[in-house]
Parts: sequence; C-alpha cells; structure tokens
Amino acid sequence: MEIVLPEEYQELLLVTTDFPDGGANPHWVQLLLVQEKASVEAARADGFSGEGDGVLFGISALDQTAFEQLCQGDGSGCEVFARDESWYYARTFPTDVRFYRSGGTVDTQTEDWKTWERLSALGPQVSADIIQRNGLTPYSLQEFWNQPFTWEGDHAYVKYFRYFTFDGSKREYETLVLSQPARQGEGGIWCVERVYDEYGTVSLTIPAIDQPMADHYAALQAECDAGQHPELLTPLGAARAYILTPGYYNAPPAEESLELTDGPDGGYMETNRRMHELLSDLFFDRAVDGRELLDCAGSFTYDTWGVMGRRNYGSDWWTPLKKALAEAAVGPDQADRDRDMMNFYLSAYDPYAEAVAGMLQAQRAADAETFDRVLGEFDGGQQALLREALG
Repeated sequence: MEIVLPEEYQELLLVTTDFPDGGANPHWVQLLLVQEKASVEAARADGFSGEGDGVLFGISALDQTAFEQLCQGDGSGCEVFARDESWYYARTFPTDVRFYRSGGTVDTQTEDWKTWERLSALGPQVSADIIQRNGLTPYSLQEFWNQPFTWEGDHAYVKYFRYFTFDGSKREYETLVLSQPARQGEGGIWCVERVYDEYGTVSLTIPAIDQPMADHYAALQAECDAGQHPELLTPLGAARAYILTPGYYNAPPAEESLELTDGPDGGYMETNRRMHELLSDLFFDRAVDGRELLDCAGSFTYDTWGVMGRRNYGSDWWTPLKKALAEAAVGPDQADRDRDMMNFYLSAYDPYAEAVAGMLQAQRAADAETFDRVLGEFDGGQQALLREALG
C-alpha cells in the first residue's frame, strides 16, 4: 500500500510506519501514525514520553474479524473509509485534542494553534488519496449498519416482553430479528441478528468471538447437524438462547415472554419515540407544537401508556403533558384536534382517562357542531365510550 503525505508539512510531522510488536490485536494491522512534531518535542521537554501527544491520525488495516468487532461499538475514534477483497481500511484519531505546548497551556489565538488546525485537516485528505492511489473501494461502517439485514434469506421476528417475568406486563417489548446465517430452510440454524427496542433504535448482534461471524455460524451449523444445540433450529428457541446469553439480559424468559410476530411494529415504535422526545422538551420547558403533540397523542395505544409509565417512573411526567394537551385542545383545524383527542381517550385508562375526558368536554363546548361531526366517524362502541366521557 502506498500512503502519501503533503510534502509542504514534512518538517512539521513525525511519521511512524514501523510497529515491531504488530499491535495488541492480531486482526488489526497498524500501518501509519502521524503526530505533530512540536507537540511531541514540547511534551518531552516537560518530562513526558510524548507518545500520546500531538497525535493527528493513524491508518490501519482490519480483517473481517476486526471489522465485525468494531461494528459492536459506536465507532468513536475510528472511521472505516475503504475496503478491498481482503481488508478494511480505517483512519484512527483521538477523541480529545492532543495539542501540547510547554506547561500544558493551550492558546487558540496563536500561530501554533492555527498550524495545528491545518494539520488536523490532513486525515480525511490522506484517506481520500489512499483510495484513489491504491484502487480501493470507498466504504463506511454506516453502509454495514444501514443494511436492512445482516444475512440474506428468510427472516423471522419475535417479540420479547422483557418485563413479563417481573410484573406480567406485555405492553413494553423489543423485537428480535432472526435469520439463518449458515443454511436456509429446514435444518438451518437461526440467530438473532438485530434488535429493535421500544423506540425503534436498532442494535446489531455480533457475537463476542475471535473469528468472522460466518465461520462461527458455520461451526455451529456443523455441531447442530451432529445433534447439538437443537434449540437453534427454531426462531423461538434461538431467541430464548440469545436472551440467556450472559451480558444481554438479566432474567431467563418465561414461555409467555416470547411471541412470534410478522415484523417490527413501526407505528408502536414511532409513537413511543415521538412522545419520549416531546416529553423531554416539556420537562425542560422547551417549546412544543400543540398540533404535533396532539397528533402523537392521537396515535397512542394501550401499550404506549405502559411504555411512557415505565420509562418515566418516579417522575411527574403526566402533569406537564396534561397541561400541554389541555392548551392544545382547542384551536385552528379543530376537527383534527377533536379526532386526535378522541383517539387518545379511547387508548387511556384511569386515572388518565378522567383528565382526557375533561379535555373532550372543553372541545365540545368550543365547537359542538364540529365535535359531533367528528364523533360520528367512530363506530358504535367507541361513540358510546366517548359520549360517556362527555357526561
């Protein structure tokens, strides 16, 4: 591999290309380390080693195992920028500023600091040049994370009611996505490849192993063919095995804790996420759009109330939400406001339903004709409940 640095900065840089120990990770090959010479020299003059000072960036090559291990984290301090048939290439960089001058003083008004800023911009430039100079394919962790699935083929989905063994609740759940990584169809093992939480946040599942996932699952498939791990032959069995893996969850699941489903419920997750963000704004007295708040409330289900209650347990989350909803109950586009509030009431239960009933009464008092017209859109049973709320 050919790596070129701008000649104009030659006298300002310390460049290391010889790493005798090969690094602590055998799957991770360090190729280059670039430091600002002035920072290293100042640190050494003050009695420090200078090894961690002035670090601007490094270039490393990662094999498949190292790349998959990197995908388990958030990618901070490391940016994969290219790949070829055998390796991934990454630019590493400190997550803090390693600029150093005598006494540890940092003055951002000096020429030294301006030089540091110019040198700090070299990393992305060098990465782009490496791609072109060596005929590599641009690549990023985001491409891997943004794939709809890690493994091709058939997929299965399992709801995991993680609080069922605690209090019997099925209102909060995560969705496990399973696939067959080694062999498709009957006899192929299943694995959990990713998990959606209540808010739609996706976590990729990458086993803590010292080999590529494909090799790991091929070995598991061979063991299963020999009669081992029969639980991996069904999605529910593989989901249970995943939950029992140390470090993922705290308690073994009951039989009722797992349930096959058709796929992630986007509406459930989106409503939970939106209301969580709106509640955060209300907690910190940030402005909240009343129509947006009502629109989100109108998509509530019985399950949404459970998620909000558990995630905000111990806080007075209902008081600011109730106040904001009451303020938004009447205004322009009244039919939409009425419709959202009616749906919100139908999902609610005591003690929340009583407060929402008061908001419905205020809406009907403000515009009875519009209110009654919207009420007629609901079925007979729902109308009976809503009329009961009106008193």
